[in-house]
Amino acid sequence: MQARTMEINRRSILLGLGTASVGIGGLFSSGAFTSVEATRSVEINTSDDSSAILKFEPNNPSSNNNIITTENESGTSVIKIKQADLNERATTTFADALKVTNDGSKDVGISVNPDASDDTNNLIGDVLDIQDSSGTSIVDSSTEGDNAVDLSSGSNIKLTVVIDLQNNTGAAIDTISSIVFAARKGDHS
Repeated sequence: MQARTMEINRRSILLGLGTASVGIGGLFSSGAFTSVEATRSVEINTSDDSSAILKFEPNNPSSNNNIITTENESGTSVIKIKQADLNERATTTFADALKVTNDGSKDVGISVNPDASDDTNNLIGDVLDIQDSSGTSIVDSSTEGDNAVDLSSGSNIKLTVVIDLQNNTGAAIDTISSIVFAARKGDHS
């Protein structure tokens, strides 16, 4: 009798395992899973500012063409400050020099991310500042987007460039190679 009970238990266990494996197989084949890893290739392309969702351009280029110009370097649109004769003991303001247009469908907050910019001497936000139309800096300070200005879908804003060499005599602003602007949906108030 004991041997027969053992056979029944073994069969029951085998039957139970078979049923469990069919159930688990049905669970995974139905698309109910918690994790999948796969390798895919991604290609990211940029477009020039004339067809971009977020456009950066000189404001009134005909009157400001000696201050800010759009140039093409290595196939990339670049906006540069073209001013070599800044007074070393003065604050120079280029009012409404840059126009940013949001041609996208989402409202965003625009700010300058100094940590991502190429600024070896950490001059962005102090010596070189980017301000909105009310004169408020849009350079991120303690957290990303904390000084963002709202840019609603289908609208534009004008930004002012301020170079303060009065309080920062001898600052080498030519060491700033690039300024990174951030447009984040979550920064729009």
